[in-house]
Amino acid sequence: MSVSRRSFFRTVGAGSAVLSADFVIGRGHEAMAFERVEFQAPDDGGFLRIDSNENPRGPGKLTVEAIKASTTYRMGRGYAPDNVMELYNAIASHWSVERTNLITATGSGPILEAATRAYCSADKALVTAAPTFTTCEQTARRMGAPVKVVPVDKSLGLDVEAMTAAAQGAGLVFFCNPNNPTGTAHDAVTVEKFIRGLAQSSPDTKILMDEAYFDYAHGTAVKTAIPLAKELPSVIVARTYSKAHGMAGLRLGYAIAQPETLRAVGNAWGLGSINTLTAAAGAASIRDTAHMDEERAENARIRDFTLQAFRDMGFEGTDAHTNCVFIDIKRPAKDFREACAAEKVKVGRDFPPYEKSHTRITLGTMDEMKQAVAVFRRVLSASPSSRAAQ
Repeated sequence: MSVSRRSFFRTVGAGSAVLSADFVIGRGHEAMAFERVEFQAPDDGGFLRIDSNENPRGPGKLTVEAIKASTTYRMGRGYAPDNVMELYNAIASHWSVERTNLITATGSGPILEAATRAYCSADKALVTAAPTFTTCEQTARRMGAPVKVVPVDKSLGLDVEAMTAAAQGAGLVFFCNPNNPTGTAHDAVTVEKFIRGLAQSSPDTKILMDEAYFDYAHGTAVKTAIPLAKELPSVIVARTYSKAHGMAGLRLGYAIAQPETLRAVGNAWGLGSINTLTAAAGAASIRDTAHMDEERAENARIRDFTLQAFRDMGFEGTDAHTNCVFIDIKRPAKDFREACAAEKVKVGRDFPPYEKSHTRITLGTMDEMKQAVAVFRRVLSASPSSRAAQ
């Protein structure tokens, strides 16, 4: 169902607490119920979607209120929204950085592509991991830049020593911490040793720290690399509002680095323009630290439930610091995915080189995961051979 301008304003701007299901916020194509904000349930053809690492709860109450307050006649005027500077100021204040240490984009994806284009070339390689998020790798291959892929270690964490060795003379290192899809995270001591060591041994190599899932990291040992990005010209930290902030459909990401580094990134590729509603939502959400604490706790509760359910079935997952779990299901991910899809549950794609043994499952709401676990039990109770024969 499409949404007309008239129905959009009637739904969002007239004080209603209900947003149209087509007004995408938390998930790429849907919105789901959150404890304090009433969203209409999505119509996904009866499928339970836990495959794309989106946030099923969407943004917090204060963020939704900020969106509603911004739905005025000014949306029809001004190609340069007058509230974008408020967004910049809110992010800069949150991280205690200068405005010149910050750029924004329509999601963190354009930042990853721009950094790859800025620092990789035919004689400057990209160093990345496997499995990990692949935007940088895909961009480098399209450019014709060499790509050095370093497999994760036995714990499914990024192999820091091997990546350091591969990075000598490289243009860019992509370091996803916490890592998607494995969910593993390196502590601050390890990250700082890696960054400082590489800055000394290969000073022209840039390090792109993707902290998309950082808000879900648990414990005190895992810390942001933003202080290092402020100090060292070789470090870029990319962040997104698509995960814990619940704003995948509003498209907002940002990067923090030294000004000269950011200029090179911004000049290499289009980062997109932030619109009025997104700017309002982004400023409100980063200030709403209480909501983020609640979101982190709820995600942890659902993560622990899901991991324990798999343990009870005899399958182990990593110690996930993300809103997904990576499970050794002892069979091809394709077989598991197809069997789950037959029962109206969507789970993650293949992640080489673990596509023959592991699956990635996004954490939905607790109700969704209880439904999904019942399906997983049925699917995994059948032997791979018997399932294939059906």
